[in-house]
Order: sequence, then structure tokens, then C-alpha cells
Amino acid sequence: MASITTLIVFLLACLAGLFHPSPDRSALDRSWAPLIWAAACLLAVAVVRSLFVGVYLSDRHIRVRSWFRTYTIPIDAETRCRTDRWSSWFVTRGTPYRSVQMLLLSWMREGRRTSRSFPATAVRRSRAIAQADVINAFISATEAGAAPPAVRDFARGSEWFRITADSRRRLAERDAERDRRGTHA
Repeated sequence: MASITTLIVFLLACLAGLFHPSPDRSALDRSWAPLIWAAACLLAVAVVRSLFVGVYLSDRHIRVRSWFRTYTIPIDAETRCRTDRWSSWFVTRGTPYRSVQMLLLSWMREGRRTSRSFPATAVRRSRAIAQADVINAFISATEAGAAPPAVRDFARGSEWFRITADSRRRLAERDAERDRRGTHA
């Protein structure tokens, strides 16, 4: 949520400067106007796209929308979701970051297993684990023939609340066990 707020603030600041320019601008400042308009347009596109970034469930596929691309993963008996540590050359210099994780989906394509992680799904570890649990429960229900009418329940309804509460409980138990043993992964 903070990222869209920041984008909107920058967009509004750019537009305010473009619509109400200072009368004593130099020729050099005026020459930058087309570049500033292009940046404002890109920010506007980013604001709109950020509203649709995420994971969407349907009865036949899982759709992952990132900033630049949309991926469609078919749902079958072999489709699975788990978490993977997030890393970025820009932020963490390529070192996996333990407290931020992203979703990793694996499925069968043309007879072989395909896996892909999605950095656009990076969230704190507990939320990523809960999201993976929800997606796996949705996949299981779809394979059993129970999910299509209840897609909304998995997205943010009663099933989502039940699964994420169970996931938080299991995560707390696992962390407590690690603390008792004195090991941290």
C-alpha cells in the first residue's frame, strides 16, 4: 500500500509542477518539460498497473500479474505453490532475504516440471506462507471439483480466514520449536 501512495504523491507533485510552472523558469528548465511529461505519464501508468499486481484464482488457472507481465499457470494435479526467499541485486546484492519471501509455483508443461518464482508477490514471511497455503488449498479443492463456485471464499472469504489462521498457528509453533532447540534457519 505504501508503494501506491508514494507513486501517487510523486505523480501529483509532477503534475502540480507542470500545470503551475514558475514564471521565472530558465530556458534549460523549459527544455526539460517533455521529459517531465513523459515521466508523469509513466508514473500514471505505474499507478494504474499497481492496482492489478497480484495473484488471481480461477477454476482453471492461477494468474500472476507483475509490473510488466501477466503469467497464467494451469491448475492440474501437479500444480503446487511454495515460498522462496526474495533477493534483489539492487537491494540485497543477490543475497536471499529471510524475512521477505515470494511465491514459487511449479506445474507440468509438455510433460516436464516447470517452476517459476514471482518477485512481484514478495511480502513478509508469514504472509507469504499463508498465501501459499491458500493457493495449495484452492488447487486441492479445484482438483476435487469443489472450488469453482467458492473462488471468492479462497480469495478473501471464509476459507481464506480459516487457512491463514491455521497457517499462522503452525508458523508460530514451528518458530517456538526452533527457539527451544536454539536453531534458526
